[in-house]
Amino acid sequence: MRLTTVVEASTPKVTWQEILATPLAKEGLYQSPEEFAAVIPPRAVAAEGIRPFTEVLRNLYETFDSLPETHYFFCTVYYTPRESGFTAERGFNVKADARRDLRSRKFENDFARTTYVEGFGRLAEPVGGLPYLAYDGGLHSRILGNRGNTLIDRTSIAVHRGNPLFGKGTKTWILDPQMYNQFGGIRYEVGDTGGGLFRSQIDLYWGEDDPRGPGSGIFRPASCDVAVSWIVPVLVWR
Repeated sequence: MRLTTVVEASTPKVTWQEILATPLAKEGLYQSPEEFAAVIPPRAVAAEGIRPFTEVLRNLYETFDSLPETHYFFCTVYYTPRESGFTAERGFNVKADARRDLRSRKFENDFARTTYVEGFGRLAEPVGGLPYLAYDGGLHSRILGNRGNTLIDRTSIAVHRGNPLFGKGTKTWILDPQMYNQFGGIRYEVGDTGGGLFRSQIDLYWGEDDPRGPGSGIFRPASCDVAVSWIVPVLVWR
């Protein structure tokens, strides 16, 4: 993503590093559901079948005598791509790609690339009764997290393996109305870790889906409209 900024000659330039280093207020914003609701964007209107975000937030605030730790992250989405969604008719590269990372097994180029990045892919036809291909070329009966656990659609999240905030059993609430509308909830659990993530990043697991499209669209699930959400308040209970 490229950001273009027009700056007058007399205006001092501020780098993105300085912006990220700016300390956030620990009091005031997000200290009550009313204050939170005041800054919710128009797109936060409740999706069909789920409660308004402000109602869910008020219930959460009423659960605790005092709020858990509040931290700020940027949130992204990952998924399990379905091989059946990578077709030449949709513009994907379906030529065989024998990557060393996939143990020289031959799969369609774009499907292999996406599986390598996303972690797992759903095969159009199971191999030896196993329906999932892993990033390292292994075949599995289910989609695994970092502890041999099964990832749960719309519930599991991945974080940097070195982030000290998250451990086994850590409770996490992601307070973003856009993510809430897409995922249908605010309560998540750490199911995976990775060195490829930033310490300030949370990756939310969407589930199985077709790719949105060729090019950069191979790394986005077709039925999820959110790619990234910035400066998201996250409650952590340890």
